[in-house]
Amino acid sequence: MALPLPWEEETGVYTGNSSTPRGDRGSCYHFAMSGKSYQVVFEHFTSLLPKILVNGTVFARMSPGQKSSLIEEFQKLNYYVGMCGDGANDCGALKVAHAGISLSEQEASVASPFTSKTANIKCVPHLIREGRAALVSSFGVFKYLTMYGIIQFISALLLYWQLQLFGNYQYLVQDVAITLMVCLTMSSTHAYPKLAPYRPAGQLLSPPLLLSIFLNSCFSCIVQISAFLYVKQQPWYCEVYQYSECFLANQSNFSTTMSLERNWTGNATLIPGSILSFETTTLWPITTLNYITVAFIFSKGKPFRKPIYTNYIFSFLLLAALGLTIFILFSDFQVIYRGMELIPTITSWRVLILVVTLTQFCVTFFVEDTILQNHELWLLIKRQFGFYSKSQYRTWQKKLAEDSNWPPTNRTDYSGDGKKGFYINRGYESHEQIPERKLKLGSQPTEQHFWTRL
Repeated sequence: MALPLPWEEETGVYTGNSSTPRGDRGSCYHFAMSGKSYQVVFEHFTSLLPKILVNGTVFARMSPGQKSSLIEEFQKLNYYVGMCGDGANDCGALKVAHAGISLSEQEASVASPFTSKTANIKCVPHLIREGRAALVSSFGVFKYLTMYGIIQFISALLLYWQLQLFGNYQYLVQDVAITLMVCLTMSSTHAYPKLAPYRPAGQLLSPPLLLSIFLNSCFSCIVQISAFLYVKQQPWYCEVYQYSECFLANQSNFSTTMSLERNWTGNATLIPGSILSFETTTLWPITTLNYITVAFIFSKGKPFRKPIYTNYIFSFLLLAALGLTIFILFSDFQVIYRGMELIPTITSWRVLILVVTLTQFCVTFFVEDTILQNHELWLLIKRQFGFYSKSQYRTWQKKLAEDSNWPPTNRTDYSGDGKKGFYINRGYESHEQIPERKLKLGSQPTEQHFWTRL
C-alpha cells in the first residue's frame, strides 16, 4: 500500500518518524523514487544505489529501459525479482525478471512466461505458492530416487556377499509397482492455500536435504544389516543352495498350508548364487516396505503443499503397494512363493519383519518432521553457530543497520569532489523543483559537479 512520505526539502530522503532516535531506526524508513531520480543516481551516484534499493519501496514513472535496469540492479543484490506488466513498455522488464507475469493478453503476454486472466496483482501470491510447491515436489522426487538407489544398493551388496541376488519378479514389483508409480504421481499434490512466511530450501546441497538422505540411509543400513545377520542365528536357518536336503526335510516347520515340490526347490537351490534363500526372503519385504516409507515421508504437505491424502491417486497407489507387500509376506500360497521366488518362514519371523519396518517408519518420520523440517530449529542453529546469509542485500542491510549516519539527513552528496559548486541537469529537474539560488550556480559553464535530490 502506497503511503504519503514526508520529504526533506534539500535531500529528498524519507527519514521515517523524526522523533525516533537514529540508532533505533533500523529499517523503519523507505525510499520512493521516480524514473528521473533513478537515472541520476544510476549514472552519477552508483555507490548510493545499493543502499537505496535495499530500502526502496516505490519506483514510479519509469521508462522501459529504466525498468529493466532496476530489475537487473536488484538481481545484482541477489534478490529474486518478480515483475507484473500489462503493456508493450513492460516487455523488457518481464523478460529480465526471474518471474514475469503479464496482466493482459496483448504484447506483454508474449514476453512473459506467465499470463494472468485477472488484470490485477492477486495472482502473485498464487504464483509463489505454486512455485514453492513445485520446488518441494521436485526435491521430494529427487530424494526418493536417491534413497531408492541407496536402499537397493545396500540389499544387493549384502546378497552379493554370499553370491545371492533378488529375483526378476522381486525387482519388477519394486521398480514398476512402487517406484515408477511414485515418481509419476508424487508431484501431483497441490499447493497449500495459505502462503508460508518463509521459503523452502532452494538448493540441492542444503543441509536439511543432505542430512535427510544421510540419516535415512543410516537407518536403512542398520535395519538391513541387522536382519541379514539375525536371520542366520535362527534355529531353522540353513544355506539353502548348499544344504538343499536339510531345507527340504525341515520345510514343514515354516508353513503348515504349503508344500514345496522337491524338484522345483532342488533345481532352484543347487546353483550357487541362487535367488532362493532365507536372506532374500528376509531382505525383500524390508526393502520394499522401506521404499513405501520414504515415499510417504518425502511427500510432506504443510506448509508448502496440501496433505498427502488430497493426492488421491498417489495415496491409493501407496496403500495398494503396502497391501500387496503385506499380502505376499503373510500369504502361504505355493503359486505366489514360486512366482516371487521366496521361501516360506514361520509366522513369528514375518511379524518381526513387519514390526521392524514399522519401527523404522516411526523413527524416520519423527526425525524428518520434528528435526529436519523444523524451520525454527534451523534458525536457532544458525544463530548459535553464527551462520548468516551471504546474499548481497543481507550484507547491505547489516551494514546500514550499523551505520549511524544512514539514512542521510540535512546533507547534500556530490558526484565529484564537491569543490566547484553544482551542476544542474535540466533534463531531470524542472524550474519549479530547483531553488533559485541553485539555478544561478547551475548556469556557470565551468562547473562539472552534479547536485540532485534523491
